Amino acid sequence: MERVTSYQEYMDVLNGRGDVIVFRGQANSDFVLIPSGLRGDHIETADSQMFRFVDEMKKLFNFDELTCIEIAQHFALPTRMLDFSYSFDVALFFACHDEKGRYTENDGKVFIFNKSRYEQVLRERKMRSSEVIRNNKFLYEWLQKYIDKESTLVGNEEVDMPIFIDATQQFDRLYMQKGLFLLWGREEGPLEKILEREGIDSSYLIDTIVIDAAAKPGILKKLAEKHICEDTLYMNVGIIKDMVRNIKYGGKREQDRRLDDGKE
Repeated sequence: MERVTSYQEYMDVLNGRGDVIVFRGQANSDFVLIPSGLRGDHIETADSQMFRFVDEMKKLFNFDELTCIEIAQHFALPTRMLDFSYSFDVALFFACHDEKGRYTENDGKVFIFNKSRYEQVLRERKMRSSEVIRNNKFLYEWLQKYIDKESTLVGNEEVDMPIFIDATQQFDRLYMQKGLFLLWGREEGPLEKILEREGIDSSYLIDTIVIDAAAKPGILKKLAEKHICEDTLYMNVGIIKDMVRNIKYGGKREQDRRLDDGKE
């Protein structure tokens, strides 16, 4: 674990890493790797709420199950998925950004997950999860059974370890955030505990960088210079609407704009 106080120190720590590395940023450094749907009281209601959301989204937009769950995740509906990003800058943003102001005085943390090693470990141990990859028929078989509230056996076995799934890219925020997900199967605890139970050394797969609380504002300013900010990552529709309004109407009064639009 490293501790940094600037964007440059963060880059220095990351320098030279290989393999397929993915990242997660957390504004509170005490966070453990567990999805919102498996935290606290959510575990009692998350699945039923998500099933309902998926049903409604499929009726409205005809999205597949995975896309529906991804959208649920990004609108803060508790799910069994945890967000990651292929971008170290995006993860750093979320380690420093605190929309609700709960962790402004807390250190942040970036999780650095060696995806290549993790998936190699699953293959070597012949875990069922190693067969369930993005666009693989096993994944959609498992998801369909899960959504239909049926037994989620794939063949004769459950999906065991959490699996990485690339985003479908049908949702603009996921594209901007270079997003992917870690999806929990049979196991319902934090990833750190799951690895421990399986006898897997988490330090072989996961490293962390602690972001000093006092450094967060300066790092966010540096990221904004690279166009990594709330408006770009969340695709702020209000900002875009304001831009179009200003381009279309300039400094005209509201009454003049309404007349131009034929509303008066």
